[in-house]
Order: sequence, then structure tokens, then C-alpha cells
Amino acid sequence: MSQILTREESQELIKLCKNGRLYEIRDWISAGKSLRMAPEITKTILSVAIKTGFHSLVEMIAPHETQEAKNQGLADAVSQKRLDLVELLVACGAEVKAVPFSDALLCWEPRIIRFFLDNGADVITGSPFTLAFEARVRTALRPFLECKQRYPELTTELQEQADCALRKFAYDGDLKWVSLLMWAGADPRSRGPKLGDEYDGGADEEIDEDYTTALKEACYQESLVVLKRLKPDPERDNLTELLNCASFFACKEIIKYLLEIGAKPNDKPNGASMAMDRCLSHLDFEAILYRQRITRWGVRRTMECLEELVKHGAIWRPDDSWRMSTVRRTLYRADPEVTVDLLMLFIKHRSCSEETLCELVRPPKMRQHLKPCEKNLLRLGLDLRSAREKAEKARIEAARQAYVLLNRYNREQLYEEVWSESTQKVAKKYGLSDVGLAKVCKKLNVPRPGVGHWAKKAAEAYGKASPVAPIVESILRKETKRLFGAATGNCDIK
Repeated sequence: MSQILTREESQELIKLCKNGRLYEIRDWISAGKSLRMAPEITKTILSVAIKTGFHSLVEMIAPHETQEAKNQGLADAVSQKRLDLVELLVACGAEVKAVPFSDALLCWEPRIIRFFLDNGADVITGSPFTLAFEARVRTALRPFLECKQRYPELTTELQEQADCALRKFAYDGDLKWVSLLMWAGADPRSRGPKLGDEYDGGADEEIDEDYTTALKEACYQESLVVLKRLKPDPERDNLTELLNCASFFACKEIIKYLLEIGAKPNDKPNGASMAMDRCLSHLDFEAILYRQRITRWGVRRTMECLEELVKHGAIWRPDDSWRMSTVRRTLYRADPEVTVDLLMLFIKHRSCSEETLCELVRPPKMRQHLKPCEKNLLRLGLDLRSAREKAEKARIEAARQAYVLLNRYNREQLYEEVWSESTQKVAKKYGLSDVGLAKVCKKLNVPRPGVGHWAKKAAEAYGKASPVAPIVESILRKETKRLFGAATGNCDIK
């Protein structure tokens, strides 16, 4: 029966099989005819029989098929969830290990899964449990626990499969499957590759850099509940590393939570914060993604994350000029108000040195970019004008004030008034204080009387004192005699 059928014979045999013509196929086999299909027909007659679900037909054909066809038929029976056909084919010589155990798990049929386990299925090759967990096959959980108990020598390999799936669901933010895998014993702190990542060789250091943990993966998504379910512990976990992961995608709630349980934001060798650098690199994420200008609304999440970091003492200090230039290029693509908000945040919380701020706004292109917000920057204590611009501004302001004063006051009249009356009286006429009038005169270059001028003028107006009037000598002698006698009691004085 090793002869290959022609195309017409193959089609005739397939037609008999599909119609369930059991006796005609029995006669075909009894006549010694081959069951091997023509080369252009990819499926076997056993696969066609399994697809019909006719148990007796499969039982008749299977013993006469090749080993390869039996193994392929076993895979077809598993995909159709037919335990009776699986048992039949295995009894006819099909090899259980020829079918990946992941196929049995993905069929969701507990009896087939148990049959494979009882008949020596390979539970390690191809990470079948990882693939089943990725497909969210709940019926694979209990067989997984049973395998750990049944094969203690395979505990490490089985554990890695669960841990790998946990890393995947932690990144996806799937609370249900994170909880199920934690119940199944998955370790959120084990380091390993993410699901679907295949390492293509290299040094051990390179492998370790590519590996991650479920805790780190949970920090890349936005669900704080998932991270809490993994139970990060300040005593066991590197919270600062988790904070840097959360800052990569500006996950505000996770950043806030990690800072509250003890994460230290300043972890760079220069005493600054890596989390700050990652948040700043996220400023232009939406601009690159949607090809639009960076606006206040577009970066609100990033700014909220930066605010949380600086509230807890985070410091921004670029490692080198390239890092500083990168931040500048990002801000050039943003509205000027975004840069002002960032500077205001740094100054308010003192999260950046004055030298770093000056270096950030030093280039002429940055000064030109911030020109529309010059007044806001002056309120922050940042004057972006050059010395020449400052002098020109002062000259223009002085000319403007002089123009306003000349329209409001007459210099000649003001001169006559300040020299004819006291400053206090003239100031009242104009509704000013004497100090205010003095300033006006100074700006209009109107000379004023010096100190003591009005005192001298008042003395000249009063004139010289009148001479003392003469006193009659007799009256003087009489009065002296009276006063002396009253004092001594002697009245004989002549």
C-alpha cells in the first residue's frame, strides 16, 4: 500500500470518505489499494476521516496509515476536541509527544489535557503553559499546579513559564490574570524575558539587561491596582528603579504611589533624578505620535508627573550638553507657554540651579522662542534681554515718560509756580505730594528752590526789628526804689 494514488483516484477516495461509505473504503483497503494521496493534495485520507467525525471510519483507516499521518491525525483530533479519537489514534500508534502540549492546552478540554499528561506529554519544550496563559486558558491553571507537584525536578522550568506570563499580563494591566497567576504561584520579582521576546545570543551582561520583572512591567502601564496587587515592598524592591520605569510613560498615579512608599527620586551619580530626565523626554511623545505642535493640554500628564517629582525633592541636572540640547529641541517644538510653565515649576520648588536655568535659556534661538512670554519671565526673575536691549528699553521708557509729562505739565508755568510758592502749595494744585512734584520737576528738568530758600525769603519780607523805645529816668528810679525797699524793708532811699 506504499503506491501513491493518482489525482483522480485520490479525489475518488476522498469523496467516499466524506460521504461515509464505510464498506466501499473497506473493500478499497481489502483490494490492496494505496491510501497515499497524490502529491498535489496536501491532506491525508485520515485527516478527512477525522474531520467527518466518523469513529468507525477512523478506526478502519488509522492502522493502514503512516506514522506521520497518524501524528497529524492526532493533532486534528485534538483541535476538534474529540477525546475518543485521540485515544483511538494513540492506541493505533500515534505519538503523544509529536503533538505540542500547548495544542492540548489551547483546546480548553480538561479531559484531553489530562490524557496528554498521563501519557507523558512534554510540558517544557515550547513553554506550553506560557502560551496557554497568554491565550487566557483558565483550564490550564490546575494542570499547571498538578505538574509542579508531580514533577518536582521540573519546578524551576515550570515556574519560569508562569513568571513569563505574569510579566506579560502586568504590562497589559490585566488585573484578573495577574491575580490568577499570583494565586498559581508566579513570582513578580523573578527576572526573565518578556513573552514573545527571543534572545539571539551575546554576553551574559547583555542578557541581564534585556530581562525584566513583573513589577517593572507593571510600572509601564497606568493601572495602579495592578501594581498594588503585586505588592511592592520597600525592604525587598528597588523602588527608585520602579519609579524610573513609571516615569518613562508619565504614569502619574504610579509615580505618586511609589514616592509615597519611599522611592528616592535622585539616583544619578551627579545627585539628580533619572525620573526627571525620563519625564522630560516624554514631553514630545504625543507630538511625535500625532505629528502636531506641543501644547499645554498635550503635556498636562507629563507636567503633573514632574510636579509630583519636584514636590518630593527631585533635582534636574543634565549629564552633559547633549542632554541639555535634547531638552531644548523638545521645547522648540512646544508653545512658549509650555517652557514658561516648566521654568516656573523649577523655580518654585528650587529643583534646578540658577546656572542650569541660565544655560537652558542661553541660546539666541531659545530667547527668540520665549519672546512672546518676556513679561512672564521677568516676573520669575529671568531677564532674557541683552545689555544693549536693556539700554534701548530704558531709553525708550524714559522718552515715553517725558512725552507723557510734557503733555500733562507746562514747563514754563511749573517753573514760575515752584519759584513763587512753596512746594507743598504747588503740589496741592496738581494733586500730588511734595515728593511726587519733585520727581516731576526732575524728569522735566525744571530747577527747584534749594533747602532754606523759603525761610530766607520769609525773613526778608519781615524786615529789620524796630528799635527799643526810650524809658523816662524818673520812672525808672521810682520803680527801682520800690522794688528794693520791698525786698529790704528800708524805705529811706532817696
